[in-house]
Amino acid sequence: MTLYYYIARKFLYNVIRVQVALLALLLLIITADVLRFFSERGVEAKVYIQLISVTLPESMFTTFPLVVLLGSMFTFLGMSRSSEMVIVRASGVSALKMLLAPTIVTILIGLITITAWNPILTATIRKASGIRAEYTGNGGNQLSISREGLWLRQTGENSNFIIQARSSSRSGDILYGVRFHEFSTNGDLVRRIEATRAELQPGAWKLFNATQWRFLDKNLFETADIRPYPEIVLPTDLTSDRILSSFAAPKTISVWKLPAFIDQLNASGFSAVRHEVFLQSQYATPLTLVAMMLIGAAFSLKHARFGNAGVMALLAILSGFLMFAVKNVAESLGQAQEVPVLLATWAPPLAAALFALAFVLHLEDG
Repeated sequence: MTLYYYIARKFLYNVIRVQVALLALLLLIITADVLRFFSERGVEAKVYIQLISVTLPESMFTTFPLVVLLGSMFTFLGMSRSSEMVIVRASGVSALKMLLAPTIVTILIGLITITAWNPILTATIRKASGIRAEYTGNGGNQLSISREGLWLRQTGENSNFIIQARSSSRSGDILYGVRFHEFSTNGDLVRRIEATRAELQPGAWKLFNATQWRFLDKNLFETADIRPYPEIVLPTDLTSDRILSSFAAPKTISVWKLPAFIDQLNASGFSAVRHEVFLQSQYATPLTLVAMMLIGAAFSLKHARFGNAGVMALLAILSGFLMFAVKNVAESLGQAQEVPVLLATWAPPLAAALFALAFVLHLEDG
């Protein structure tokens, strides 16, 4: 048991050491990007610091699997070079038993990442997006989902619309049970339109079986001009793709809240496949980290004996990048509904972990 504690501590120490080193590099890259973003906007220094601080967690999360891979490599490479590996193997401990402690540590790190780090990460991503939108003016059209249905904001030069709908088609180009609230640039309510259905056509909303309330003054309903219309056409610059892209990005929603958000999407008629793929990908984080740890270990267990540490380290890093390339392709296929969501998110890390274990067993047999 003492041996396993020792390997676990050594692995955790190397992961932290690699993370600190990579953190310094990320800080330089993010600082350069923020300086370039604000170079012509004349903002205070505290805004620079704020954007850097809220951008850093996302970069750390993205690169953390690489940190685990390098931490695993440094752990077993160090043990091999210090002859600790020889002593451990001479005591009758197999390679699989040596990997048990790092595997448990990696799983715990993955669980902490999902349960504790993810809510912090999503909050910083939303904050970073808000800061950038504030200085670029790209607030755009925003869509939100609630129990009452969906809400869409449409901005224009002379007026703004708040659109409420009971449900929608999966492509977002047909809304059912809609209400259009038009506001002037001063924020005054100008008119309200209720319709049974609204279809998004090129450059316009077409409303069917509509009733329009045009408000003549601030008394609103007391002086409203109410008229029914079989059809009403309202100009818009929205498209189906822009409506779908107006959803909150999956990475800005905590895994604790994402299942409820997916249920609301499905209830509103929209496709939630993109969010389901992201959620399952987050659930698979411990397995992904374990796969990276095993890849690093598989290419490091016998470096000192064979004398090709550099080549094996390069192969380990390339294998890690290959796994992520396959993972991204599989998730893209999952979002396109070409393969099942569970297969798209869980198969790549599982396959990588099994291949790494197979390579360890091959080395074990000599």
